Amino acid sequence: MIDGGFPNVDVKKGESLEFYHSVCPVFYYKGKQKHDIWGNIEKALIGYSSNKKIRFKAASGGALTEICCYLLENKKVDAIIHTTYDPDDQTKTISCVSTTVEEVISRCGSRYGISVPLKDILQIVQSDKKYAFVGKPCDVMALRRYLNKNEKLTKNIIYLLSFFCAGEPSVNAQDELLKKMGTSRQGCDTLVYRGNGWPGFTTVNTKDGRELKMEYKVAWGQYLGRDIRYICRFCMDGTGELADIVCADFWQLDNNNHPDFSEHEGRNIIIARNELGKQLLDATVKSGRINVEEDFTTKIDSEFYLYQPAQLKRKGTMKTTITAMKLCRRDTPKYSKSFLNKYASHVDLKVKFDFFIGIIKRVIKGRL
Repeated sequence: MIDGGFPNVDVKKGESLEFYHSVCPVFYYKGKQKHDIWGNIEKALIGYSSNKKIRFKAASGGALTEICCYLLENKKVDAIIHTTYDPDDQTKTISCVSTTVEEVISRCGSRYGISVPLKDILQIVQSDKKYAFVGKPCDVMALRRYLNKNEKLTKNIIYLLSFFCAGEPSVNAQDELLKKMGTSRQGCDTLVYRGNGWPGFTTVNTKDGRELKMEYKVAWGQYLGRDIRYICRFCMDGTGELADIVCADFWQLDNNNHPDFSEHEGRNIIIARNELGKQLLDATVKSGRINVEEDFTTKIDSEFYLYQPAQLKRKGTMKTTITAMKLCRRDTPKYSKSFLNKYASHVDLKVKFDFFIGIIKRVIKGRL
């Protein structure tokens, strides 16, 4: 383990790095693109679960849960490989295999703890079974690249599903959050980061019988999102570019066209990245599991930045981040200059300048 509680790859002496370079998501890879900064998009729908209980319980609109339920109910796969809470420590996660709709629903919702869903996947997958995998964008990118080199597994792992991600909070961030809420990991019985509304409250039930709540925008904005895995700060894919389908919050907008994090009924943007994903999305909608508000496909380039400004800003300022870090003689990932330049064109000069100064200040203060 390294600082923050994150797992580290143990490269043995003399071991070739070729394998790591070929699958590691740090070595950013993009397939053929129709929309440069948002990744490939075959179809994008605004929608939510038609089941009111799932829509309420889920982190946002419940669309990803419904897609998984559709796959199991219609025997498209035998199981869903995904992540749930660790019963021994609510701030941590474990990989799980759901084979029933009931299991999927019971395990739905965001987990902001450290997760390593690919660690045991080769032991989980059985040669006579078919699976869908749900993971962070970096998990999906690594698995997709691995499958490209190990085609035998593609007959078993049929679907790759993901969600938008803004970084993986550290153990320290979890501890600070719980401390502010009035408890600790040892005193925490259950921890729900969001859901039971949209976005819902971060809710802790303690072992001594208390229920503690904090607004999601405070929990993420002031605690969890402030201390994330170091490499997450250089992430070029928080939007699941190599997934078959990726789901995200499609926030309501306030009077200034900024995301509104006050409570509403949940809804997703559901993006099919390829033809396989499009077929699955269409079939799930046709089954009645997802209610569709709008086909957003043609509006992605012109309007989507309003609903997910942080994702656009992260990619658009990546060139600025890397330039500032290099100026401070810090190591950075080696990304394609053409991608960096293209993405930078989406963000205005003042934003990039402010970001540059912010990076320098954080390095000087020892926070980067």
